[in-house]
Amino acid sequence: MPHRRSPGVPHCLGSGASGRTKAQRRGRTTIDTPAPGLGPARPRTRRRSDGSPSARALLLTVLGEYVRWPGQDRVWSTAVVAALRACGVEGTAARRAITRLTNEGWLTTEPTGRYTRLVLTPRLVRLLTGWTERLTRAMRETPWNGQWQQLLLRAPAGPERATVEEQLAFEGFGPLGHGVWIAADPGGVGALRALLTELGLAEDATWLVSTVADDPARERALVARAWDLAAVRRLHEDFLSRFADAQPGGDAEAFVLRTRLVHAWRLTFEGDPRLPARLLPPDWPGGEATTLFRHTWETCHEAADRCWAELSRGPR
Repeated sequence: MPHRRSPGVPHCLGSGASGRTKAQRRGRTTIDTPAPGLGPARPRTRRRSDGSPSARALLLTVLGEYVRWPGQDRVWSTAVVAALRACGVEGTAARRAITRLTNEGWLTTEPTGRYTRLVLTPRLVRLLTGWTERLTRAMRETPWNGQWQQLLLRAPAGPERATVEEQLAFEGFGPLGHGVWIAADPGGVGALRALLTELGLAEDATWLVSTVADDPARERALVARAWDLAAVRRLHEDFLSRFADAQPGGDAEAFVLRTRLVHAWRLTFEGDPRLPARLLPPDWPGGEATTLFRHTWETCHEAADRCWAELSRGPR
């Protein structure tokens, strides 16, 4: 079933390194660990030496933002290569990124005469849909009634557990140690239960709902133990610094801005556990960053769509 837009909520999909582990929160690059029979949890991506996103990262942004979000599942390969070239990626690097995603089973190809369509596999569609759902929650204030979602994970170390822990971080859970994870946002519990069942780990997981006695100091200590809020703050501040004065020019410039914007925003929102305002410092920059993303996206999305429509008309 094609994914439908959520009214008033712009979409942001980016590179495949979703879910931030402790290593990622400290700024280190991690590589997804494949689960037997399932392949990597997400496409592997790396930043380039100058800190800019790789061809593969931007390829996933384009596929998510301009192909899957409007409800499509295939696109001309020439359109994707042209889109990446507009964002500064050389054609050779763009085609190499396409080949690698195809070899890993995220894309298939559909020859049409001398040209080729790229088809999103069901696995990639599921991944992009998960990102969409996470983004939708990230654009809203987390409801809070004092209850924490808690998971006790007793699974032995291995690729399946690593996959679950990566998804836990992506869904806003923080580790307390000894297999205990907590989250204020309950929105990701359903997806996590499904993943545990798929990996055969449901019997190793115990779900609880817990509360902390009405003690703000203890709540703050719990948050500090589970999350590095200083690192999350830097994500929002970096986003604000980068896009505060961004303005689209013509259609091509708007396309590049929107693509770079949604890529940077994905890296920002996926690192934020979406704690309710009560548990955050009063000067928390998350709300301002969300407003900036929404405003900038709305400013450039129509012009970017016109550019994409021209790029994706097909070989001619």
